[in-house]
Amino acid sequence: MALLSNISEGYNQNDRKNSSQEFSKSFDSAAEWKLFCDGSESAFVKIYNHYFQILYNLGRQFSGDTDLLKDCLQETFISIRKKRHDLHKVISVKAFLIKCYRNKIITEQKKQNKKRKKMDLGLTNDSYGFLVTPSHESLLVNKQFHKEQVKLIQKSLNKLTQRQREVVYYFYYNGLSYSQIKEIMGFSSVRAVRNLMYRSLSELKKYAETPAK
Repeated sequence: MALLSNISEGYNQNDRKNSSQEFSKSFDSAAEWKLFCDGSESAFVKIYNHYFQILYNLGRQFSGDTDLLKDCLQETFISIRKKRHDLHKVISVKAFLIKCYRNKIITEQKKQNKKRKKMDLGLTNDSYGFLVTPSHESLLVNKQFHKEQVKLIQKSLNKLTQRQREVVYYFYYNGLSYSQIKEIMGFSSVRAVRNLMYRSLSELKKYAETPAK
């Protein structure tokens, strides 16, 4: 716990952005993960710093409670640190961390909702239900969209269902494969992910082609 606290303190948003840019140029996730699993604290710190902002940005799609997000993020890393010697078989570090963090947030939100019910505070919570706004670049990766459509698509994203928004976020904003998304979101098959993506893109294209009223 102390190690994670020391890493977090004084590590402001600009620092994270600059650090992420530096790490992205030379960071070898597979190599660092192996070192981490073998017991390297240095590799652990590098992994934490490299993925911090990616994971925190993900968390913001689920909740506006910054304390909850930070606590869940720290607990996620504490958990994987404890079982590091059993994690050598992890193939995609990014997908694995996203899955762990996502599951932790959902678990904590369920606990909060139960407490609210007991206190008769209703079902209102801070969850954003995955309101996403991917960048122009992430959407333009898909050649189905023209530049003039992107702005409308961004506005239309949140007309999709929550799971549609989430699958679009992972695929376009994080560059994850269908197989990785299957594991993260608990789909029964890669085909099910592909079908949901197809429906999501069809909906977005429909919105992009519909004249604004």
